[in-house]
Amino acid sequence: MFDITKRPIVIAGPCALESEEQADKICSHVSEYFATAFRAGVYKGQNRPIVNGKPCYWGMGDEGLDVLYRLKKKYNIPVVTEIQSEDQLAKAIGSELDILQIGARHMQNFPLIRSIAKKWNKPVILKRGLGSTIDEWMGVYEHLASNGNKNIMLCERGIVSFERANDIRWRLDVLAIPQIKSDYPDRIVLADVSHGCGRREFAIPMARAAIAAGADGVIVEVHSNPEESKTDGRQTIDLATYEKLVCAVAQMYTFIR
Repeated sequence: MFDITKRPIVIAGPCALESEEQADKICSHVSEYFATAFRAGVYKGQNRPIVNGKPCYWGMGDEGLDVLYRLKKKYNIPVVTEIQSEDQLAKAIGSELDILQIGARHMQNFPLIRSIAKKWNKPVILKRGLGSTIDEWMGVYEHLASNGNKNIMLCERGIVSFERANDIRWRLDVLAIPQIKSDYPDRIVLADVSHGCGRREFAIPMARAAIAAGADGVIVEVHSNPEESKTDGRQTIDLATYEKLVCAVAQMYTFIR
């Protein structure tokens, strides 16, 4: 598990793995600027098959796992991706993935959760479901930990609210962070400041707020050219903004701790 006594966790990378060249450029930059791990979606889920008249991008699939493995070795950085099914879990195990992400829409996919609990003993990022209570979230944590895995990180990623305008689809529940830290002080809590905002200009202030509330780190979507990102471009920050976010997180973390 990461040593949160020394510095905050920063997990950064593109929403989706688009090509090895794209991923290499981003991974090179975030690893140089203090990223704890590199994240990229290999198996993408999409709300609709067509958006704005264009087919949705579903990720590189199995080939993407090979790309992540090469980046892991090249930059000596742990790699993260989300899996959505038991066959993807088997492939992730075989690929030497370092950290498994369980997405918000699969938080209560209990057959998958139980398989992960039985077969995976490395770190897991468990995102909170879009409409899930904290109690429901903690229940899934307990399922994952039932076979002794102590390397589970909770990620508050934004929940459903009545505010659904101007690209803000979900709203970061900052209050959940001190609530969990109060009730479960031993648990690592991250904040997804991309999905939890929906607009890239809010990523830094929400990162500061999350750290101030007691989060141990953040997850943020980063792209060399967000406007050309195949997924979630509006909430994705560029490389220069990523550097500013890292500085803001480190300053707040030092002040709070």
